[in-house]
Amino acid sequence: MVVQKKVPSVEALERLHRLAYSVPDEVQVRSLDGAIAIDAKSSMGLFALDFSQRRGVPPRLASQPVEILTDSPAVLAELECW
Repeated sequence: MVVQKKVPSVEALERLHRLAYSVPDEVQVRSLDGAIAIDAKSSMGLFALDFSQRRGVPPRLASQPVEILTDSPAVLAELECW
């Protein structure tokens, strides 16, 4: 299943990482255009990417949602509460 969410802060990114790491299922994060895709369990991958700023996008539109892909019922349930 694919869920679109904004990741507005480092704390939200850390929360997503902990959530992904707490389940045996795969959890991927990707940009809406599919150009960037990473494993949410990879802290280096998550923190190396900046999903809030996109080159050439005005600051008022820069905070774009990402797609979170997983089949984990636990992750999906938690994401509904975000």
